[in-house]
Amino acid sequence: MTAVAAAHHNWYFRDGAPSGGPLVILDLDGVISNATHRQHFLRGERKNWRGFFTSARLDPPYETGLALAASIAEDYAVAILTARPNYMAADTRSWLAANEVRHDLLILRPRHGRGSGGPSADFKRHEIHRLRAAGFEIKLAIDDDERIIDMYRSEDIFALYTHSGYYER
Repeated sequence: MTAVAAAHHNWYFRDGAPSGGPLVILDLDGVISNATHRQHFLRGERKNWRGFFTSARLDPPYETGLALAASIAEDYAVAILTARPNYMAADTRSWLAANEVRHDLLILRPRHGRGSGGPSADFKRHEIHRLRAAGFEIKLAIDDDERIIDMYRSEDIFALYTHSGYYER
Protein backbone atom coordinates (compact mmCIF):
# COMPACT_ATOMS: atom_id res chain seq x y z
CA MET A 1 0.00 0.00 0.00
CA THR A 2 1.36 3.42 -0.92
CA ALA A 3 1.76 6.16 1.67
CA VAL A 4 -0.96 8.11 -0.14
CA ALA A 5 -3.40 5.20 0.04
CA ALA A 6 -2.64 4.67 3.72
CA ALA A 7 -3.30 8.35 4.44
CA HIS A 8 -6.60 8.36 2.52
CA HIS A 9 -8.76 5.52 3.80
CA ASN A 10 -11.36 6.13 1.06
CA TRP A 11 -8.82 5.73 -1.81
CA TYR A 12 -8.33 2.30 -3.39
CA PHE A 13 -5.38 1.92 -5.76
CA ARG A 14 -5.12 -1.02 -8.11
CA ASP A 15 -1.81 -2.89 -8.08
CA GLY A 16 0.83 -1.02 -10.04
CA ALA A 17 -1.21 2.19 -10.22
CA PRO A 18 0.77 5.41 -10.52
CA SER A 19 0.95 7.65 -7.48
CA GLY A 20 0.96 10.89 -9.48
CA GLY A 21 1.10 12.34 -12.98
CA PRO A 22 -1.61 13.02 -15.56
CA LEU A 23 -5.06 11.88 -14.49
CA VAL A 24 -8.56 11.58 -15.94
CA ILE A 25 -11.50 11.54 -13.50
CA LEU A 26 -14.65 9.58 -14.34
CA ASP A 27 -17.86 9.52 -12.35
CA LEU A 28 -19.34 6.06 -11.87
CA ASP A 29 -23.15 6.23 -11.55
CA GLY A 30 -24.59 7.67 -14.75
CA VAL A 31 -21.29 7.59 -16.67
CA ILE A 32 -20.09 3.97 -16.44
CA SER A 33 -22.81 2.35 -14.34
CA ASN A 34 -26.50 2.53 -15.30
CA ALA A 35 -28.33 3.36 -12.07
CA THR A 36 -31.75 3.84 -13.69
CA HIS A 37 -33.27 0.82 -11.91
CA ARG A 38 -32.55 2.30 -8.48
CA GLN A 39 -33.72 5.89 -8.96
CA HIS A 40 -37.04 5.02 -7.25
CA PHE A 41 -35.18 4.98 -3.90
CA LEU A 42 -34.64 8.74 -4.24
CA ARG A 43 -38.22 9.76 -5.00
CA GLY A 44 -40.41 11.36 -2.38
CA GLU A 45 -39.62 13.32 0.73
CA ARG A 46 -37.63 10.59 2.49
CA LYS A 47 -34.84 9.37 0.29
CA ASN A 48 -33.62 5.83 0.91
CA TRP A 49 -29.91 6.34 0.32
CA ARG A 50 -28.89 2.97 1.78
CA GLY A 51 -31.30 1.15 -0.53
CA PHE A 52 -30.08 3.24 -3.44
CA PHE A 53 -26.43 2.47 -2.85
CA THR A 54 -26.73 -1.19 -1.84
CA SER A 55 -28.64 -1.90 -5.08
CA ALA A 56 -25.64 -0.63 -7.09
CA ARG A 57 -24.19 -4.13 -7.38
CA LEU A 58 -27.09 -4.91 -9.75
CA ASP A 59 -26.33 -2.06 -12.14
CA PRO A 60 -25.66 -2.95 -15.74
CA PRO A 61 -22.73 -1.08 -17.24
CA TYR A 62 -23.11 1.48 -19.97
CA GLU A 63 -21.15 -0.02 -22.88
CA THR A 64 -20.18 3.52 -23.92
CA GLY A 65 -18.87 4.17 -20.41
CA LEU A 66 -16.77 1.01 -20.50
CA ALA A 67 -15.43 2.03 -23.92
CA LEU A 68 -14.70 5.53 -22.66
CA ALA A 69 -12.64 4.25 -19.72
CA ALA A 70 -10.82 1.77 -21.97
CA SER A 71 -10.02 4.45 -24.56
CA ILE A 72 -8.01 6.70 -22.24
CA ALA A 73 -4.34 6.70 -23.20
CA GLU A 74 -2.13 4.43 -21.11
CA ASP A 75 0.07 7.34 -19.99
CA TYR A 76 -2.90 8.77 -18.06
CA ALA A 77 -4.10 7.35 -14.78
CA VAL A 78 -7.87 6.88 -14.46
CA ALA A 79 -9.63 7.71 -11.21
CA ILE A 80 -13.23 6.74 -10.55
CA LEU A 81 -14.45 9.52 -8.23
CA THR A 82 -17.89 8.64 -6.94
CA ALA A 83 -20.14 9.94 -4.18
CA ARG A 84 -20.95 6.35 -3.22
CA PRO A 85 -20.21 5.91 0.49
CA ASN A 86 -17.10 4.09 1.62
CA TYR A 87 -19.18 1.21 3.04
CA MET A 88 -19.80 0.30 -0.63
CA ALA A 89 -16.07 -0.26 -1.29
CA ALA A 90 -16.15 -4.06 -1.56
CA ASP A 91 -19.27 -4.15 -3.76
CA THR A 92 -17.97 -1.33 -5.95
CA ARG A 93 -14.54 -2.89 -6.39
CA SER A 94 -16.17 -6.23 -7.25
CA TRP A 95 -18.47 -4.54 -9.78
CA LEU A 96 -15.55 -2.72 -11.42
CA ALA A 97 -13.57 -5.97 -11.66
CA ALA A 98 -16.53 -8.02 -12.96
CA ASN A 99 -17.16 -5.42 -15.66
CA GLU A 100 -13.45 -5.00 -16.43
CA VAL A 101 -13.58 -1.23 -15.96
CA ARG A 102 -10.20 0.35 -16.60
CA HIS A 103 -9.20 2.40 -13.58
CA ASP A 104 -6.17 2.92 -11.39
CA LEU A 105 -7.83 4.52 -8.40
CA LEU A 106 -11.30 4.37 -6.85
CA ILE A 107 -12.31 7.19 -4.51
CA LEU A 108 -15.47 6.87 -2.42
CA ARG A 109 -17.13 9.31 -0.02
CA PRO A 110 -15.67 8.78 3.47
CA ARG A 111 -18.00 8.10 6.36
CA HIS A 112 -16.60 10.87 8.54
CA GLY A 113 -14.21 13.78 8.17
CA ARG A 114 -13.80 16.66 5.77
CA GLY A 115 -15.64 16.24 2.53
CA SER A 116 -17.91 13.48 3.83
CA GLY A 117 -21.09 15.45 4.34
CA GLY A 118 -22.93 17.96 2.22
CA PRO A 119 -23.33 18.17 -1.51
CA SER A 120 -21.44 15.83 -3.83
CA ALA A 121 -19.73 18.82 -5.47
CA ASP A 122 -18.17 19.77 -2.12
CA PHE A 123 -16.96 16.21 -1.55
CA LYS A 124 -15.48 16.00 -5.05
CA ARG A 125 -13.83 19.43 -4.73
CA HIS A 126 -12.17 18.25 -1.51
CA GLU A 127 -10.92 15.10 -3.25
CA ILE A 128 -9.49 16.95 -6.25
CA HIS A 129 -7.48 19.11 -3.85
CA ARG A 130 -6.18 15.91 -2.25
CA LEU A 131 -5.38 14.44 -5.68
CA ARG A 132 -3.42 17.54 -6.63
CA ALA A 133 -1.57 17.49 -3.31
CA ALA A 134 -0.65 13.84 -4.03
CA GLY A 135 1.00 14.88 -7.31
CA PHE A 136 -1.77 14.19 -9.81
CA GLU A 137 -2.32 16.59 -12.71
CA ILE A 138 -6.04 16.45 -13.49
CA LYS A 139 -6.42 16.79 -17.26
CA LEU A 140 -10.11 15.89 -17.71
CA ALA A 141 -13.21 15.09 -15.68
CA ILE A 142 -16.46 13.55 -16.93
CA ASP A 143 -19.67 13.62 -14.88
CA ASP A 144 -23.45 13.49 -15.32
CA ASP A 145 -24.24 16.21 -12.76
CA GLU A 146 -24.02 19.74 -14.14
CA ARG A 147 -23.34 21.14 -10.65
CA ILE A 148 -20.21 19.00 -10.46
CA ILE A 149 -19.19 20.00 -13.99
CA ASP A 150 -19.49 23.65 -12.86
CA MET A 151 -17.32 22.87 -9.82
CA TYR A 152 -14.63 21.20 -11.97
CA ARG A 153 -14.57 24.17 -14.31
CA SER A 154 -14.26 26.56 -11.34
CA GLU A 155 -11.14 24.55 -10.41
CA ASP A 156 -9.71 25.02 -13.94
CA ILE A 157 -10.32 21.40 -14.91
CA PHE A 158 -11.50 20.65 -18.44
CA ALA A 159 -14.83 18.91 -17.82
CA LEU A 160 -17.32 17.12 -20.05
CA TYR A 161 -20.96 16.57 -19.21
CA THR A 162 -22.86 13.41 -20.11
CA HIS A 163 -26.63 13.31 -19.71
CA SER A 164 -27.90 10.43 -17.58
CA GLY A 165 -31.34 11.85 -16.89
CA TYR A 166 -30.82 11.51 -13.12
CA TYR A 167 -30.36 15.22 -12.42
CA GLU A 168 -32.48 18.14 -13.44
CA ARG A 169 -31.77 21.69 -12.44
